[in-house]
Amino acid sequence: MKELDMIATDKARQEKLVQVPFPNGTTSLNPPIDMTKNPYFISAFTYAANIYISGYLPPSYNYIRTTMLQREKANILKLLQPIKDTCPKKGASIVTDGWTGAQRRPLIKFMEISSFGPMFLKAIDGTGEYKDKHYIAILILHTIEKVRAENVVQIITDNALVCKDVGSIVEGTYPHIFWTPCVVHTLNLALKSICAPKNTPSNEVVHL
Repeated sequence: MKELDMIATDKARQEKLVQVPFPNGTTSLNPPIDMTKNPYFISAFTYAANIYISGYLPPSYNYIRTTMLQREKANILKLLQPIKDTCPKKGASIVTDGWTGAQRRPLIKFMEISSFGPMFLKAIDGTGEYKDKHYIAILILHTIEKVRAENVVQIITDNALVCKDVGSIVEGTYPHIFWTPCVVHTLNLALKSICAPKNTPSNEVVHL
């Protein structure tokens, strides 16, 4: 009997949660569904559900875009400071790669990696740009200047032919910085060619 009461109570609780206006409010804003997996999102709602604050209202538009944003920026800069402090002592690598963003725009990202960990630097929207060796080299050289050339040991890109030419330009500009092709991309290309289907007669031995 006690178990049935617990099941009934839990069912009532679930039905009550479904009636919360939250789903309608979020779908009207068209957010990504993956937002529900965000630990900060979960933490905020868990806190709100367990702590009753009479008269509480969510932060206003202006408060979020000024005070809260500035506070969070200061917090992030504080968290990244140990990475910045490590670079002059042990050197850093500049890693760059291209991908397509959520709005289907071609983006080029830049990261700084040291022994303390990775740090995102920036992402460039390459829409309408001809991504030849000169264009990419200029972006990388600007990034090196931002990090300070004396702190950079190497640049890491994928194995595209244009990236190899970019590496030569960077090495010519800064002789102490060398270009390193991405090992993961190298293995991916190698395994892709090995696993590619081949037109081989059924009884013929295939040598890999």
